[in-house]
Amino acid sequence: MAGDPGTRDLTALPKAHLHLHFTGSLSVPTLQQLARERSLELPDQLVDAIALDVPADKRGWFRFQRLYDLARSAVTGEDALRTVVRAAAAE
Repeated sequence: MAGDPGTRDLTALPKAHLHLHFTGSLSVPTLQQLARERSLELPDQLVDAIALDVPADKRGWFRFQRLYDLARSAVTGEDALRTVVRAAAAE
């Protein structure tokens, strides 16, 4: 409805994340903090400086899912989720 005074240009409106996996948004320090609080041991692949630099022969859904599940196991309870959400919002 071009010209309708009740409409606005969608490209001019502010944008927000419509979909965010909070576990996937975890920073390494936050993940380590949550794991320490829960006495969880994390594999090096989750906390090393080259976490996203995965060689082609080490990639795959099942490896990814296993690591993601380990990270997710550090996010238990309301306090942990609040920590994750605060960190994601700050980013």
